[in-house]
Amino acid sequence: MKATTFVLLFAVILGACAPAVTPAATPAQDPKALATELDALVQQDYEAGVFEGSVLVARHGEVILSKGYGFADRDQKTPNTPQSKYRIGSLTKQFTALAILMLQARGRLNVQDKLCTYIPNCPEIFQPITLHHLLTHTSGAPNGTQYNQPGDKMLSKYASLVFPPGEKWVYTDVGYNLAGKVIEAVSGQSYEAFMQQNVFEPLQMSSTGYDHQQPDIAKGYAAAQGEIAQVNGDWYAAGALYSTVEDLYRYDQALYTDRLLPRSALSAMFTAQMPVPDGLGIPHPKGWAYGYGWFIGPDDEPRVWYHGGMASGYRTALWRFPDSQTAIIQLGNHEAVILVPTEEAIADKLLGN
Repeated sequence: MKATTFVLLFAVILGACAPAVTPAATPAQDPKALATELDALVQQDYEAGVFEGSVLVARHGEVILSKGYGFADRDQKTPNTPQSKYRIGSLTKQFTALAILMLQARGRLNVQDKLCTYIPNCPEIFQPITLHHLLTHTSGAPNGTQYNQPGDKMLSKYASLVFPPGEKWVYTDVGYNLAGKVIEAVSGQSYEAFMQQNVFEPLQMSSTGYDHQQPDIAKGYAAAQGEIAQVNGDWYAAGALYSTVEDLYRYDQALYTDRLLPRSALSAMFTAQMPVPDGLGIPHPKGWAYGYGWFIGPDDEPRVWYHGGMASGYRTALWRFPDSQTAIIQLGNHEAVILVPTEEAIADKLLGN
C-alpha cells in the first residue's frame, strides 16, 4: 500500500471509506516475525492515539495477529481483547445484502423485483425502485436520521426521491433499512431472528448479534474528552449489528466456501455493480465501484474488497484481498481513531510494498 492514501468519506452517520490500495506480490515471511512486526506497529499507532480497539490479521487461512489494544472500559481497566464486542456500524450492510441473496437463492425473491412487491402500503414514489437499487445505493432514497427507523413510520416521511432510481450512486442508509423490511416481509421473521438463524448460528458467530445496548459491548468513547459516546437510535439493517474480530474472521472464511451460499450466488456481492463517482469533495482513488454491501477495488489492481463502518463511539473496517485470502479486520471503540494509517502499515507488511 502506498504512503499516499486517499479516503472516500460520505456525510452519513454510518460512513464508509475506500482508501487506495496497491499491493504487490506477497513475499515469503516468517509468521512469528511478521506477527511481532504487526503487533509493534499497531502498538505504536495505539500509543500515538490513532488506533484503539481490536485487530485480526490473517493470510492463506492462518491468523497472524489477533489482539486488543487499549480498554473496553477505561473506568474498570477492562482491556480490549480479540473477544471484545463492538458496534460495527455499516459493516452491517454486507450482512443485509447477504440475506437478500440467500432469499434469492431459495426462490423467495429476485434482486430485480420491485421494492413495492414486498412493502404493504408502498408509497407511490417507491414504485420504480428495485431491490438491486437498494443494495447498490442507487435508489434515490433520501438519507438522514429522520428516515432511519425500522418501523412503518419510516415510510410515511417520504415526499420525493433525490434522483430517479438507477441514475447515479449516492450512499444512503435508508436503502439498506428498506432492504431490511423486505427481509422481514419475505422470511416472516424479524431481521434479528433471520440473521441469527441463517448466518450467525451456522457460522458459530456466538458473539455477534443485534445491538440492544448490551452491557458487555466495549464502551464507545467520544472524540473530545474521551467520555462515553451517546448511542443515537436504532440503525436497523443499515448499521445495528455488533461483533468481534474473531467472529468476523469466521464470516470472512465462510465466504470462501459454500456454507452460506454457493460461491456463484455470492459472487454478486463482490461484482462491481455501480461505479463510485470521483470528485465528491474529498480526494479519493479512481476506479472504485460498489457491489452488494462492499466497495470493489479498481480493475487494474490485485483484487481488494472493503467496507468501513461508523457508529457513535466506534470506527470499524474489514478488508479482503481474496487472491491471497488476506483479511485485515479492525474494530475500534474511540471516535478519534483513524483506521487508515494502521491499515496502510499492516498492508505494507503483508503485501510487500
